[in-house]
Amino acid sequence: MKFLLSVTLLASTLLANVNASRWKPKPGLTWDYILGGNTKTIDKDVVTFDLEYAEKMIPILHKKGQKAVCYFSGGTTEKGRPDDAEYRNSGLVIKGKGDGWGNNLLDIKNKKKLQPLIRKRFKRAYKYGCDGVEVDVLGLYNHYPEKFTKEDSFVFAKWVAETGHEENISVGLKNLPSLAERLEPYFDFAIVESCVDYNECKYFRTFTSKNKPVYLLYIYLLFNTKMKVIGNFQVLN
Repeated sequence: MKFLLSVTLLASTLLANVNASRWKPKPGLTWDYILGGNTKTIDKDVVTFDLEYAEKMIPILHKKGQKAVCYFSGGTTEKGRPDDAEYRNSGLVIKGKGDGWGNNLLDIKNKKKLQPLIRKRFKRAYKYGCDGVEVDVLGLYNHYPEKFTKEDSFVFAKWVAETGHEENISVGLKNLPSLAERLEPYFDFAIVESCVDYNECKYFRTFTSKNKPVYLLYIYLLFNTKMKVIGNFQVLN
């Protein structure tokens, strides 16, 4: 009986430690978004970049005490990723409906098929050492309102965040101002594109009111082929 009790206590302690170890960013951290450049010269507290760069970049950042947020799309296929064929052969691809970047929308209502694919990405992110993940294209009702409703996007975004937390990774809400207040309880921070331009920053105050950071990303097209970040900073203090 004593042995069983000890094992139970040990298991409970280990589980508690795992749950407590998930990074929860606070307002005040400096932030950068890498679309290119030298990782060794970046001095911000939090650095965001594509998941495929994580394995190489994270050891450098962690050695300097920085946190890493890894990017992938949740609602579309993504050309060039190692799991692209798995996504395209999943039966989730909506033909003829894209995101404007050469990727197809996915049937986000088919959780049974989509969640295992997204979970694999979270597991890979955790393996590489990503402290957080930025999951893009959650608001598919904006891209294909004939098929998806705002509620469909809410349900999708919610279980994406919950799946990330099950894999012990912090998850950031990307855009979706119309659902920010409802989704705040499920996300750890937010990354918002050009909210000043569209007068949408106000919708994310629910995050800062709960001591969760909101980061503004402003990008523009350069010669129609390259993207350049011209401003990234914490907003809504």
